[in-house]
Amino acid sequence: TSTTTTKTGKEETPKGEGIADKKEFPDQAEGKMKAGGIDGEGNFHLERPGGDSQNVYLTSSTVDLSKYIGKKVRVWGKTFEAEKAGWLMDVGFVESL
Repeated sequence: TSTTTTKTGKEETPKGEGIADKKEFPDQAEGKMKAGGIDGEGNFHLERPGGDSQNVYLTSSTVDLSKYIGKKVRVWGKTFEAEKAGWLMDVGFVESL
């Protein structure tokens, strides 16, 4: 895993963390991180322009996505089949924008 941090006042927030392996995690999306999945799929989602149909629903066993809620991020992951979510991704790496 790799982590880079940016200092903002007294608080350090990670700029990027996770497994930066684009062969294992080839898919990429960006948007504003929000809490909550859809009908049991994903724990978080990326809010993107174009409304709810453009959201990317996220789960991750490698990164604590809760640290990025409310921030604009870019994620790399692997897309999974979903029954309810239009796009469901297992995130391997996340970067603050």
